Amino acid sequence: MNLHVPPMTDDATPQLPQKQPPAFNAPLLVLIVALLLIGLYAAYAFAPRQEQISILYDFALAPQRFWAPVGSPDVYPDHVSGLMTLVSTALLHADWMHVLVNALMLVAFGAPVGRAFGNTVTGWGLWMILFLGSVIAGSALYLALANVDSPYAVGASGGVAGLVAAAFLLDPWGGKRKLWSPEFLKPTLALFVANAVLTLVAPFVLGMGLAWEAHVGGYIAGAILMLVLPAKGSWQAES
Repeated sequence: MNLHVPPMTDDATPQLPQKQPPAFNAPLLVLIVALLLIGLYAAYAFAPRQEQISILYDFALAPQRFWAPVGSPDVYPDHVSGLMTLVSTALLHADWMHVLVNALMLVAFGAPVGRAFGNTVTGWGLWMILFLGSVIAGSALYLALANVDSPYAVGASGGVAGLVAAAFLLDPWGGKRKLWSPEFLKPTLALFVANAVLTLVAPFVLGMGLAWEAHVGGYIAGAILMLVLPAKGSWQAES
């Protein structure tokens, strides 16, 4: 834990800091994305049922449609429409708990990653590359291991998993950790165990399955992208 020691006066009396550090200082981009996910789900939740079905059919990650043979009524009208779902699935969520948990985790782990990239146009672009790259990787792994009977998948969990991996790679002393460092491997192992447990209990506790493939694919992509993308800023919150 880092401690900020206040400066001392000549008579050794501690001075109170002139300004308290903000309690919530996530980068603006991270807050915008988190609020966007919540806002989009709110719009979806209050839409008519038929419109909800249409949105899921067109924008969710649907193995039934993605792997549909040519001539099937489920096949996408063009390649772009199908590939677009690799990203658009992140804009949809199953229920309020799903979107709120993803939004909170996005802020918690996306904030230090955003600060490491820097609060600049370039930094924002790098953050989006990592987030969207993780979303796409998670979607791709889900589809690769799915069959035409697999259920639709929705949620930004792949992107969030990528941000978690990226945050675990940040060294509090500056720079990035190695993939084989204990500081990265230990939380990674704990996360994978937790993911396995949630996969088993989610159908009974939450009433829905957990797309563990999206989590694993997003996590791996986030770790790789964090290593190759330039992160020069400090990830710690400024006081």
